[in-house]
Amino acid sequence: MNYTRIFTSQDFHFGDQLTLSSEASKHLRKVLRKKQGNLIELFDGKGTSCLAEIISLDKNKLEVKVVEEKVFKARHGINIFLGQSLIKSEPFRFSIQKATELGVISITPLITERTVVKLNHHSKISRHSRWKTIAVGACQQCGENWIPEINKIQNLESWCNQVKAKHKIVLSPQAKMKLSDFNYRQSVAVTVGPEGDFTQNEISFLKKRGFIPVSLGERLLRAETAVVSSLSSIRTMCKEF
Repeated sequence: MNYTRIFTSQDFHFGDQLTLSSEASKHLRKVLRKKQGNLIELFDGKGTSCLAEIISLDKNKLEVKVVEEKVFKARHGINIFLGQSLIKSEPFRFSIQKATELGVISITPLITERTVVKLNHHSKISRHSRWKTIAVGACQQCGENWIPEINKIQNLESWCNQVKAKHKIVLSPQAKMKLSDFNYRQSVAVTVGPEGDFTQNEISFLKKRGFIPVSLGERLLRAETAVVSSLSSIRTMCKEF
């Protein structure tokens, strides 16, 4: 049976009684119309989940009781680290949602030479919070128990210095090699540019840092489409699909 899935950062064990966050409580009460006695699935975003029963529905909080032993599921498949240049709000949210559904380890928003989105300090904080919420929601809907790390906005150099992967690629329409020319194993870092793509200086910089330019064929794809296409293709080539 498919149960409504709710994220909680609280630790949970068989027999525990937990009070869910006000946001989760409101969603279960007012949107999903859950009632006392209904079962839901709790997950912690780190691979662990369990069933819980709703035992109390107060106005501003909902209490549940864990009714089974928690289950841990390790990550499966190739580890993918996504570095994506900032693009307009809605397309970037789409990228985060779909990248989460496709099981990436982390998502890093990048400031690049052709980034047109300008954010002040307050906007960066609010966007980052919103992106984390989108990732949580995607996990709740698709059954993924691992929430990707949403890193803070950073420049291309910082991303290159921190990411550790066996393979490193940068999507580039002008690349002579295709995404499918490689045999991906263990882990891969995927870098996606903004509208207008990376500049030639950035491509040269990435190549010096071990990133190999690859294309997605003859079609020019929007940035958010390129994210879904590349991640799906890599998982397919690794025989996960």
